[in-house]
Amino acid sequence: MGRKAGFSVDTPNLSASVSCMDLGHIADEIEYVEASPVRFWHYDIVDGKFNRCLILGDQLYGYLAAHSDLPIELHIAAYDPLRYVELFSRFRLDYVAVHAEAMDEPNRVFETIREFGAEPVLAYRAETPPGADFEALASQCAWILKLTVNPGFSGQTMQESALKHIRMMRKRLKAAHLTQPIQADGSVNLKMIRKMHEAGANLFTGGTSGLFRQGKTVCENAEALLCAAE
Repeated sequence: MGRKAGFSVDTPNLSASVSCMDLGHIADEIEYVEASPVRFWHYDIVDGKFNRCLILGDQLYGYLAAHSDLPIELHIAAYDPLRYVELFSRFRLDYVAVHAEAMDEPNRVFETIREFGAEPVLAYRAETPPGADFEALASQCAWILKLTVNPGFSGQTMQESALKHIRMMRKRLKAAHLTQPIQADGSVNLKMIRKMHEAGANLFTGGTSGLFRQGKTVCENAEALLCAAE
């Protein structure tokens, strides 16, 4: 079974984007993140088709799973997500985020993820609003991952439409008596995190402009982000 972390919709929490770390010094980066208030890892894989880049590999994931005690969210920004679930299943799987846009049979995908001891997370691209099946899909998942930028490229500006979608999601979850948290991924920094929190997100993926901002330690940046969210 994978490692799990429970989250309340009322409290802001941080994940660390592995693609934004100094991967040439990954052992040090793991130490810095684990000494901070960060609650879990966010590990992107992009297939070059879902978005125009290729990141990250299975061997790096295996190293992280073996050397960190924090849960890992495997974000599959790729078509045919079950192919990657099976590939990464030889390592520890905790949470697996799969895109609504990439699933023809979401129930089958969710069930397969659970069979490997992990919990599914429902993901949406920045430009994708919640569809008619949002509540039915969200009810089967640990939380909702809402991208606020395109997957795979660091340093982007948040897409304003994504904030509108987060508000819509939170309103619809509440109306359906669902308590799943919403995670904002992209442009999570001191300027934007409060807006994201007010819109209804309470999980935040820290990356280049926030958690790994130059001039401060990871711990200092994490504490500043959590303070700014309130």
